[in-house]
This record gives sequence, C-alpha cells and structure tokens, in this order.
Amino acid sequence: MIKSKHDRGRPPFDEKLAASYVGKYILVGLTYLDHKGKELRRQQLHGVITSATPEGIKIALRGIYDGQSWNMPPDLGSIRPAKPGTYTLYMTGEVIENPDVLSTWTINEPDPNEKPKL
Repeated sequence: MIKSKHDRGRPPFDEKLAASYVGKYILVGLTYLDHKGKELRRQQLHGVITSATPEGIKIALRGIYDGQSWNMPPDLGSIRPAKPGTYTLYMTGEVIENPDVLSTWTINEPDPNEKPKL
C-alpha cells in the first residue's frame, strides 16, 4: 500500500489488488453532467487493463477506439466483477461478451461562474 501527503481524500492504493486487475477485460461507463447535475452525454469504453499504478489504471482500448489507450483514475474501489453475459453498448451497439470487470464514473463539469480552487 502506497500513501503520500498528495493522497489526501484518495483511498489507499493496494498494489496486490491492482496487480490482479492487469490483463482483465474491463467495460467502463462514463456519465457526463453539467454543473447543475443535468446529463450531457454518456460514453462507454472497453479493453484490457495493461497497468495499474497509483498514477492511474491504463486500458488498451478495443472496438471503435481500438489502438488507443485510456488512463482511468487509480480508484480500485470503482472496479467490480462483471456478471457473465452479453453487454450491448448504448451509443455504438457494440456487443461485449463476458467482460471480467466493470467500472462506472460520473464526471461533473465545474460551475463556469465559480472561481477555481487552488
């Protein structure tokens, strides 16, 4: 487990758990909200986890994003086992068979009238 003064508010990083996710097929759901909580859009990504470090969880993407990578925040608590089955992606219609793990995220845009906190 790694923890530094820069980890305030972050859950502890479990290196053994992180290593167990490398090589797993992941399906990620992203929901984007405006500053008032109104849904702007949704996106789904899928691929193979290639590394998991305190800096982030790197995913080699497949499907329409094949050949690209995406770095997910290093929150291991956001990853959960996937139930076996067929997952049809909302936006693309892609069909994913039996992913190993799932992760969902909600991204809130900041209020454009609020000053950034440093």
